[in-house]
Amino acid sequence: MRNAEKVEEFLKNNYGYITTADFLQLNISKPCIRNFISNGLIEKVSHGLYMSSKQFRDEYYILQKRYPDAIFSYNTALHILNLTNRTPSEIDITVPRNKKVRGEYNVHRVSENFYNIGIIETMSPNNNPVKVYNAERCICDMIRAEGEFDIELQNRILDYYFHSKNKDIDKLLEYAKIFNIYEKINMIVGVMMKW
Repeated sequence: MRNAEKVEEFLKNNYGYITTADFLQLNISKPCIRNFISNGLIEKVSHGLYMSSKQFRDEYYILQKRYPDAIFSYNTALHILNLTNRTPSEIDITVPRNKKVRGEYNVHRVSENFYNIGIIETMSPNNNPVKVYNAERCICDMIRAEGEFDIELQNRILDYYFHSKNKDIDKLLEYAKIFNIYEKINMIVGVMMKW
């Protein structure tokens, strides 16, 4: 199999993206990468990351390829999960406190104790797999982040969630205990479940 065919096959099986490490695993040397770029097979996305020239650029997927510890959270996760129809003006991510992230992102840092709670994999708006916090974690973060969400948006998100067939009230209350906001969440559940 020729190198170009190997790369095309890899791109087809990996959402149209390939890293320098992937090239090396395919026994394709770094100098060949430049040839693939000049031939129009791939284009450089960022340091060590390339995408098929036929591919539509997916900022969400690219961000997580560059920063595997970045989990989409807050407004961005709510948008990806279809709990709001408002497209976020900036990308919200959550990372462990000790992780560095470069770029124009709204970065939330949390301790390792809270970082893993509620991580799920879903599809980005461009249909690539990404990691986001689930709806229950997002609601807890929203309630904890007083002032970051206007009341109208908050009410709309809660309305979407409580009318969703995928809601998990037990999980929401369990997370509320972990994040020390049980009374607030329990009161919201009481009000919303009466409707």
